[in-house]
Amino acid sequence: MLAASVPLFAAASSHYTSAGGAHAPRLVTLDEAFAGVDDDDSRAKCLGLLRAFDLDVVLTSGHEWACYPQVPGIAIAQLSRVDEIDAVLVTRWKWGRERTAARHGTRCTGDGLPRRAGANRRHRRSQRKESLRT
Repeated sequence: MLAASVPLFAAASSHYTSAGGAHAPRLVTLDEAFAGVDDDDSRAKCLGLLRAFDLDVVLTSGHEWACYPQVPGIAIAQLSRVDEIDAVLVTRWKWGRERTAARHGTRCTGDGLPRRAGANRRHRRSQRKESLRT
């Protein structure tokens, strides 16, 4: 994945640079991004390349949240639906390293998923209460 992506990202970056427009978006879209890439480190490096080439990315994925240290910030729209209901729930997440994470009470874990700050602490506290009851 990484070896095939480098020339494509470099070509997109070169094209946008030659087109001028310093304030224009440098858009790259990836459908089913990183499908079949099981290694978190490879996905993080690929997203880091997008950052290094100063590209703006829109991606779709069933499992990728893209919350890695190589990514300075990301807005996520998680779509959920239930069979037999004609509606889609959109849950929005914003993540941006420490500054945004601290402001919104989330942090990024090593697996690239955002977590609510203190979630593990609350879980441990509930486990302790349960052990005191028994």
